[in-house]
Amino acid sequence: MNSSNVLAQIIRQSLCAALLSFVALSHPAAAADISSSVLADIKQAQQNLSNTEQQISRQQQQLASQYQKLQQQVQQLRDKTAVARRAEDESTLGLNQLTERLKSWQDQQQYQQNQLASFIRQQQLVTVDASLTSQLQAASNFAGALQQSLYPAWHNHDIILPSGELVNARVLQVGPVSWYWQDEQQQGGLLQHSSDKAGNLSVALPFNDASALQQLQQQQRAKVLFDPSLNKALLRSNQHESALSHVSKGGIWALPILAFALVALIIALHKAWQLWRLPAVQVAAQPSAQLQHSTGFARQLGDCAKQYPLGQQRDDALFAVLQHSRLTLDARLGAIAVTAAVAPLLGLLGTVSGMIETFNMMTLFGSGDPQVVSGGIAQALITTELGLVVAIPALVLHALLSRKARNYYHQLEALALHISQQPGRHTATTQEQAA
Repeated sequence: MNSSNVLAQIIRQSLCAALLSFVALSHPAAAADISSSVLADIKQAQQNLSNTEQQISRQQQQLASQYQKLQQQVQQLRDKTAVARRAEDESTLGLNQLTERLKSWQDQQQYQQNQLASFIRQQQLVTVDASLTSQLQAASNFAGALQQSLYPAWHNHDIILPSGELVNARVLQVGPVSWYWQDEQQQGGLLQHSSDKAGNLSVALPFNDASALQQLQQQQRAKVLFDPSLNKALLRSNQHESALSHVSKGGIWALPILAFALVALIIALHKAWQLWRLPAVQVAAQPSAQLQHSTGFARQLGDCAKQYPLGQQRDDALFAVLQHSRLTLDARLGAIAVTAAVAPLLGLLGTVSGMIETFNMMTLFGSGDPQVVSGGIAQALITTELGLVVAIPALVLHALLSRKARNYYHQLEALALHISQQPGRHTATTQEQAA
């Protein structure tokens, strides 16, 4: 029996009790029987209610126990899910780590192969093919040769004399330093390792007194000279580069720079000769007598004073002579200024072109040898050097010549101003006629 049925029974019993009360008022005898019957029903209903509540309590306990068991199962499933997810993440992480480690090994192998190839290229070791096995064999042979060089001994070897003659001599090599000795000529000196594949050694510095080398060969003990810079100092001292060969390294962009330099030099020499041979201009109190013996623009100004009367006509003539003199003094000076401005730009253009070519070579052949890269950059900078060498003197010459021309023009202006205020021949004649 559920709680709704019990509640309905209680409601019915309440209604019966109310009906019983109504009947007891009207029929007292029947009311007693009905009252006893109702009380019995109430007791039975209460008993049923108690049984129902106990049953509900037992069901609640069972449901609570089942719910707790289900919660424990859910928690166990969650734990299993977390363990499975963690295991999956660890397997994924382990795969990523293995992938990264494999990539690092591959990068390390590639780096080692590049280093080995660069070493073989720098040492100019001959390999049959480009495989890793042949490269390792060549490096191993080179290491063996170095090991043998720790115990040097005299041996016969072909050397190249400064005259270009190939002769056989006794050679002693200690690390990167080599000496030679010729018994026939009783001559010896330092050797330089050549870059050809034949492995010949060229004479770097013959000794004037080779007795120490003779003693070293005979007694295995002597004090001999060597170059601590490993022939670099000798190469530097023997490197004589002419100006023409240095400029020729600049390439095609050196030609317009030299052309501008030649034009600017010719114009500068011509203008210097023209300006320094101009007669001096002096403003005197009576310039008419002095201007008769003057030459150039000063004489032209004096002729204006003689030909035109005092006034606007004379001023116009003086102004025209001044303008002509200014154009003549400043003629072709702009070409020198253009040379001073264009030469560095052409040098920069040549440098950029050389750098582009150098980087293209690096892209094709790699940058393993720094001497190739530095040599290309050094040649690219020659045009910038040449542009600055041309631009700086051109700028100085333009400043000096412009200042000389400007000072002389100011002197002509002062003379023209003085002449414009002096009476001319026409004015003097008019005054004599008036007198």
